[in-house]
Amino acid sequence: MVAGILLIIGAIAKTAYGDDPRQLIEKKYKEIEIVVTNAGDAGAMREKIKVIMETFIDYAEFSRLTLSKHWDKLNEKQRKEFVEEFRKLIQRTYVKRFNPDKKFEILYHGETEFKEDKAKVKTTIKSGKSEADVDYLFRKPPKVSSWWAYDVIIDDVSMMKNYRKEFFSIMEKEGFNALIAKIKKKSSKE
Repeated sequence: MVAGILLIIGAIAKTAYGDDPRQLIEKKYKEIEIVVTNAGDAGAMREKIKVIMETFIDYAEFSRLTLSKHWDKLNEKQRKEFVEEFRKLIQRTYVKRFNPDKKFEILYHGETEFKEDKAKVKTTIKSGKSEADVDYLFRKPPKVSSWWAYDVIIDDVSMMKNYRKEFFSIMEKEGFNALIAKIKKKSSKE
């Protein structure tokens, strides 16, 4: 569950909740907690969490950063397809981790660390007997007043870099179509 909880914030987030990305994390976790606490049906709960995810995750930027050098080699149609399939993978991975019977808790460590147009929020996520240290990385694009999360680091492992390593290997050995097929296969597993 902890890894799933982290995926939401680990992706790219837009906030209208102030000038500190920590406020975004606090707000979204409160919304998710309400959904999980009031869940009757696990399927309906998962759909509601996906709706919350849509309110603050910029899947296009997360996709671009994850594919890095391979992004520029894709045409517009391929980029759109990748973003859509990657979105499904992130959502599936995230929502399947929630269980109405398990309470989760997020602890915040220190103040948000700012450096130019970037910020880091340090937390620990607890769920049952599981615990993970999580750093949320944000950026503030030029001419935009909102913060956007672009990566999450779980116990010193960057989600973006982890996906990048896996996806690069597939792209270089088998190509774009194979990558999309593998993402679709992962997304369809229950």
